[in-house]
Amino acid sequence: MSVITVLGAGNSGLAMAGHLASDGHEVRLWNRTARNIERLRETGIIRCTGAVTGEFMLQLVTNNLGEALDGVQLVLITTPASAHRDLAGALVPYLTDEKAIVLNPGRTFGVIEFEHVLYQHEVGVPPLVAEMQTIIHTCRKTSEDTIVILAIKQSVELATRTKEDTRKVCELLPSCLTDYIVPADSLLHTSLGNVGAVLHCAPVLLNSGWIENEKTEFKYYYDGITPTIARYLEKLDGERLRLGQQFGVELDNICNWMKRTYQISGDSLYECIQNNFHYTTIDAPQSLQHRYIFEDIPCGLVPYEAIGKLLGLNFHFTPQVIDLAIEFMDFDFRTTGRNLKRLGFREETALAAIGELAP
Repeated sequence: MSVITVLGAGNSGLAMAGHLASDGHEVRLWNRTARNIERLRETGIIRCTGAVTGEFMLQLVTNNLGEALDGVQLVLITTPASAHRDLAGALVPYLTDEKAIVLNPGRTFGVIEFEHVLYQHEVGVPPLVAEMQTIIHTCRKTSEDTIVILAIKQSVELATRTKEDTRKVCELLPSCLTDYIVPADSLLHTSLGNVGAVLHCAPVLLNSGWIENEKTEFKYYYDGITPTIARYLEKLDGERLRLGQQFGVELDNICNWMKRTYQISGDSLYECIQNNFHYTTIDAPQSLQHRYIFEDIPCGLVPYEAIGKLLGLNFHFTPQVIDLAIEFMDFDFRTTGRNLKRLGFREETALAAIGELAP
């Protein structure tokens, strides 16, 4: 069994660490903020329920990157995508070409942003960097050391810049993960397959009154995505699909993605959500200061809009959601998000560079 480092001790990080440890791997778990992992550092035990059940011992729990990465070949990053830029810079002193880094998930152009930061830091021979199209676990952290894994998603796509490098990364992954992962044909499949930007942003904004009401609790998917909001999300999703069409990339629409991922049925997004029993216990955020806004807009909708503009596509719904978020949050997501400049693209050559990522 191998030694694997998981960076990030949030929902996805605990689920990933527990899943790997349950399969017998030696897992090192890193988190930037020490106080959030105090109990885990004391006991070294993650408690899992659901699709993975049991108490599993970790090899190391730390907030020291050097300790977490020393001698490890496979590094799984489970932090929000909005942290990838800073984390890439922090990792520079510890990186070698023998390491492979997997962004779980990359959201949109996670690999491109990560590699651009490494280039800015003049990393001579960078590690392999891959991205997953979505997190592999549907999960919720119920305490510092306890995670409920509601489901393990099926056929989660993974990609690097080239098919050969994608194959190399997949060979490094343990079988407990590869059972649920498929190599994507290109990085555009994973990046434009970012459905979180569709499912997360607009429903939070459209339910903001209920979210901010301290007397109200509701289920995010079952209650928050009504038939009207689901139809709106299907229209928003149509703009994502148009991006894929422009580059010759066939993407699942949001409804078909949910059917494939969760093995459910439904003739519409609303029906698919209502039929998805894995969403039963997922509560709505308790604040608008949430990753559904501060991750999925800058790392999903912003690059979608930027590429759409380059292509001359007349997007309506994507800019509408971004505009609403800017007004609600008084925060400039377009400037701070994954725009062309922050991804390292020059406007005059961006379309050609993105097109080169296609299969």
